[in-house]
Amino acid sequence: MVQKQTATSEPVDPSWDDLKLVLAVGRSGSLRKAAIVLGLGHATLSRRLARLEQQLGVRLFDRPASGAVELTAAGEDLAASAARMDDAAAVALRRIAGRDLTLTGTLRVSINPMVGLSLLQEALVAFSDAYPDVNIEVLGTSISANLDRREADVVVRVTDSPPETLVGQKFGPIGYGFYAGTNAVDAAGGVDAYLATMPPMLGYNGRRDNAVHVPWLRAELPESRATLTASDPLHIAGLVRAGGGIARLPFMSALDDPTLTRVFPDRSEHAYDIWLLTHSDLRKTARVRAFMDHMSEALRAQMPRIHGDAV
Repeated sequence: MVQKQTATSEPVDPSWDDLKLVLAVGRSGSLRKAAIVLGLGHATLSRRLARLEQQLGVRLFDRPASGAVELTAAGEDLAASAARMDDAAAVALRRIAGRDLTLTGTLRVSINPMVGLSLLQEALVAFSDAYPDVNIEVLGTSISANLDRREADVVVRVTDSPPETLVGQKFGPIGYGFYAGTNAVDAAGGVDAYLATMPPMLGYNGRRDNAVHVPWLRAELPESRATLTASDPLHIAGLVRAGGGIARLPFMSALDDPTLTRVFPDRSEHAYDIWLLTHSDLRKTARVRAFMDHMSEALRAQMPRIHGDAV
């Protein structure tokens, strides 16, 4: 008689795809954020995690009422192992990519949106025309891409302290002026009349170097309030255009913009630098080297706008 095989309750070794799920949830602390990183639906990710816990016979996550996801001790062990594997794979891939001597393949470029939109769009198109066999993926985000994990091959970053594992060039410092919306200024009857209304000061979320903290500006507008903040200069510039108040904006994005009017034209500030960077393992890759040379020339040509000399 043929006996039917029955399923056992013995744990099943997880696959690398399973480990990546645990790692993504551990790094993000949220199922929703992890699903976005993994390119999965929230429900799909939840089902796969539940199946993995069932296969292993152990709980990997706690799910508090707040919606966050916390790793259990077992989950932390598994995520730590996955992180070591991920790091080792990233190192191997970078070293392999670093031996690529052909001007072909995909090049992932993370560009600070303010810099990309203000300075580098024409340069990106010119590089694509010059090297048609290189496929460029532009990641326009203010969130810093992790080159150790190959989230990008090259970054154009605004920072004072780039990671030590990256190599490249510094362009800066960035020049800033103080701006208001042109429509709001015109409606008030000019800059002086507008400033007399004590307009709000706009700034960046959670920063201590906002306009409201500039001593001389506080003295000029003692009754002004800080009512709106945003995460990046592009959003702040949009709020200024809409008549939301005064903000410190980089010259590179505010120059030649008729919807913005400079107030306090005798005042300017300089802070942060623009960096063009790649990982040390990738600097000899042909497409990376060609892109770095091309963008370096483009950024040097834009230094008057970056620094504010063109004002």
